[in-house]
Amino acid sequence: MKYSFLFVVLFFPLFLFSQSKEIDSMVSLLNRPDDTVKIKILIDIYSKYENGKITDGEKYLEHAKTIAEEIENEKWLAHVSLNYGKYYNIIGEFESSLRYLGLAKETYQKYNLKTGLGTAYNNMGVTYEKQGNYNDAMESYIEALNIYETLTDSSSLAKTYLNLGLLYFRQDDYEKCGEFYNKSLEIRIKLKDKPGMALVYNNLGILNYYLEDYDNVSNYFEMAYKTYKELGYLRQQAMALANLAEIQNILGQKDKSLKYYFEALKIEQDLENKNEQISTLLLISDVYLSRNDYANALRYTNEGLALAKETKAKPELSASYSSLYQINKEIKNYDEALKYLELHKLYQDSLFSETKTKQIAELQTKYETKKKEQQIENLESEKIINALKIKRQRNFSITLLAGFLFIFLFLLILFKQNNKIRLANRLLSYQKKQITDSIEYASRIQTAVLPPAEFISGIIPEHFILYKPRDIVSGDFYWISQKEGKTIVAAVDCTGHGVPGAFMSMLGFAFLNEIVNKDLELKPNIILNNLREYIKESLHQTGQENEAKDGMDIALCVIDQQSDTLQFSGAYNSLLLIRNNEIITLKADRMPIGIHLSEKKSFTNHEITTQKGDNIYIFSDGYIDQFGGKDDRKFKIKPFKELLLSIQEKTMSEQKKILEKRYSEWKGNHEQIDDVLVIGVHL
Repeated sequence: MKYSFLFVVLFFPLFLFSQSKEIDSMVSLLNRPDDTVKIKILIDIYSKYENGKITDGEKYLEHAKTIAEEIENEKWLAHVSLNYGKYYNIIGEFESSLRYLGLAKETYQKYNLKTGLGTAYNNMGVTYEKQGNYNDAMESYIEALNIYETLTDSSSLAKTYLNLGLLYFRQDDYEKCGEFYNKSLEIRIKLKDKPGMALVYNNLGILNYYLEDYDNVSNYFEMAYKTYKELGYLRQQAMALANLAEIQNILGQKDKSLKYYFEALKIEQDLENKNEQISTLLLISDVYLSRNDYANALRYTNEGLALAKETKAKPELSASYSSLYQINKEIKNYDEALKYLELHKLYQDSLFSETKTKQIAELQTKYETKKKEQQIENLESEKIINALKIKRQRNFSITLLAGFLFIFLFLLILFKQNNKIRLANRLLSYQKKQITDSIEYASRIQTAVLPPAEFISGIIPEHFILYKPRDIVSGDFYWISQKEGKTIVAAVDCTGHGVPGAFMSMLGFAFLNEIVNKDLELKPNIILNNLREYIKESLHQTGQENEAKDGMDIALCVIDQQSDTLQFSGAYNSLLLIRNNEIITLKADRMPIGIHLSEKKSFTNHEITTQKGDNIYIFSDGYIDQFGGKDDRKFKIKPFKELLLSIQEKTMSEQKKILEKRYSEWKGNHEQIDDVLVIGVHL
């Protein structure tokens, strides 16, 4: 029996004949000036090919990757990497799939993009499962489940439940498999997710076959096939055709069985899906073997084995060697049969070892334990009140049995308990006030550490600082100093916001003071190089997988008005200089202050001659990443630049008011998602 599952994606793409017009329409939109819009359109076009001939869509994904790299947008590059991971999974190149999914996962973790992170883990689980690496597959699915449960993402939960069911199916745990399949189906019915329901019906058909409940098998497969054909899902049509072929084979209808298999194989070859071709080729071989047609049986098994060696897929290699063993045994070629049996056992043992089974059981226990711990944690604050309520109910039952005498005792106990509840509530309120007071006091300390307004005005007469922390304390901070007649200005964005970000900001502030006061050449890149080493040393960052990846993004410039020069160096955050109504961008390096996988030896030092009337702007990403407007999208860098150009005739203080007003209007009723920091300097 051939069994398969839909590769987990954020959406279910269609591939109907009429979509060629839709794709042409989408291609016509690529002349838009916004690069991020182009990337999204290119990914959407590629997705139309996911259930068709996917290799024809790869060029759009490559185009999206090129644009994302050119504009150095990490988040969009992660979305492209995620889709490349899915692409390589479908065509059977699993190592490439895991490499791209790993790149996407790293960026989603960095920016705390939970939906993307859950999708990356889910797809990694699918790829590991296809490789026969069930331990890592289970671990990835559990990570995805934990994320989706916090997001209450029903659609993604349904996909992960289906994948977990399939993983248990691989381990012959049919009871657990059915449990997860039905969880998935229940969600999909509520969501009226027709393609998703068809996918579950297909897998339920397979499960019923192994449970020998043949009455339901054909019905499930027919339902799945009709739906996929209606939707134009070619990949899934091939899967359903192969399953129908297997049922016909069981019923003894060999010709009809081969007809369905070859129809499925033709689709899989057109789509260049190697992994699916292997399974179908082995099933065709099996039908020929049952007819004692050994030549054709060997032919199709060897074709399947050649593809399995290309993809390095352990389950398919094991199945291919098993088929060769059966054929050679039938034709009494016992030496060859023994050789293939040993190879089959070798791969089978690597898939179903006792160690792996135990590890998966431990992971399941770990997942269930983690859920219980989360529930306990959520209820911890109500523990006293709940305990008192339980006690009150118990005493109430005793009172009813004991009569009026115990009613008096019950009222007395109840009175005392209410006092305890009030006391517990007062205690919780007091603790909350203490925590809030502590954070507010920390805010006063953080504000006191920032450069005083009088000091800044003394060295930069014309400037503004737009500073809006998201919480009481902030992970963004500004740092301004003067040395050797030069003015140093920095806008810093630390990892996180609130209390964690504030801790990092205090660390960064102290380190900058120490570095600038050292006897070093006053160059921005030298300051950033030293700051990076300070952060790595203080956080004990060595590049190991599980250590803290905390750090900061920064834009730092040194202004020398005596020589009319500006030097700049940046970690992710660039500098904008506006002169004669034109923007000059000094680009930052694409690495943070902290540990990084591909960090360069030194940050880049930019130097430019300044002119009287130049306006300089450095900023964190809080302003441009804010969601708002009527379309509920980010403000973005291009509108930010246009806004700055439109206010060049204004004074610095007027510019601040306009920026603040525009931010407030854009945000509207949306929550502020990050700390905001924009610094403007007029020369």
